[in-house]
Amino acid sequence: MKGSYQLESFTKNKNAEVNRLKAQVDLFFKREFELYKKNGLKDGMNIIECGSGPGFLLMNILKEMPKCTATALEIDNFLVDILKSNSKLNNKQLFDVKHASIYDTKLPDNTFDFAISRLVIEHLQEPLKAIKELNRILKPGGKLVLVSNDFDYHLLTFPIIPELDEMYKAYCQSRFSENGNPLIGRQLPMLISKSGFSDVQIDIVCVHSSIEGDKAFLKAENVNISKSLVEEGSLKKESLDALAENWYKMLQDPDHIIYRQLFVISGEKNNEENVLIKQNQAAISETDKLTMNGLKNLDSLKQENLLNNYLINKIKVSMENDQLTFTSDMKLSDIDIDSLTATDISSLVKSDFNTELKISDILEIYSVDDISKIVIENISKNQIFNQEQTNIGDNKWTEGEL
Repeated sequence: MKGSYQLESFTKNKNAEVNRLKAQVDLFFKREFELYKKNGLKDGMNIIECGSGPGFLLMNILKEMPKCTATALEIDNFLVDILKSNSKLNNKQLFDVKHASIYDTKLPDNTFDFAISRLVIEHLQEPLKAIKELNRILKPGGKLVLVSNDFDYHLLTFPIIPELDEMYKAYCQSRFSENGNPLIGRQLPMLISKSGFSDVQIDIVCVHSSIEGDKAFLKAENVNISKSLVEEGSLKKESLDALAENWYKMLQDPDHIIYRQLFVISGEKNNEENVLIKQNQAAISETDKLTMNGLKNLDSLKQENLLNNYLINKIKVSMENDQLTFTSDMKLSDIDIDSLTATDISSLVKSDFNTELKISDILEIYSVDDISKIVIENISKNQIFNQEQTNIGDNKWTEGEL
């Protein structure tokens, strides 16, 4: 299954691309490695990098943590050959090489303590499928770290180069057309959660030319990408020419800055105990469900009391605050209800009680009492309507009765 990083179409010079990939790893490694350690990477672990490319990241990690057992997974034939060469040093095997897809690694369940996928997920057509595969091969309690771009927060300069924005917009359009997603950084915490990971964390790793030096940045950039964008018609040649001229001018400024950042998102694979706890919580929440049918045969006072308690509990859960204290007659704006909770309540009364509420009214006007009364009034209207329909059905004339 193809994504938006195909070596043949991404560069005209494969060896130059390999050198760029090394420079890209080296540019971020010092700060990136600290985040790996923060997220639980320790010497002696069994680790895997999926989408390893030539293997430069693993090589750097193993210099710092030589007792780790490591596996590099890569699908591109050209890069696998380089990976195999880099996996040995002085006739010593540094790490194993696995030629396989991140969608189907062919590796056993519950194998690794720590998994890394760096600048890969943004190129995949089915990122969720890949992350679930990484979950499968991790041990319960194992850690996953995804490093990714989000091109709305990419390379920045001072003095500002307006054409950079134009070039990155064209780049994003090109990658989207190839089934990639260069804006996926912002989505990864949600995707990791959906894939069975808990304790999801997000960090940003930043590099700055005043600290790293210009050369480190220039080696890590692929100038051939912008040329390819012109050739495919995504970027105007005049824009590329202006970009090149303004880039040169920026470098001549004594106070110039080049700045870049990456998203680093991590999660822990749920162990069996955590899974059971979540399943029990889900079962409890199902039994705590209140519906229209459950309210229909009650008098109005009982309906209101039940609804008030139900909605108060749902608001506490949505706001993740069991200690929150408020009464049903208080305006929800007075307890600083947020837009997400208002959306939850709006969806709840729609799905459970077939009642439409505007999110803005929940945020600004309503109390729990107000919402309950609207729901009860709606239930009453539905009961009267259903009864009228039944009576109409019972009183239909049949042929010959008149």
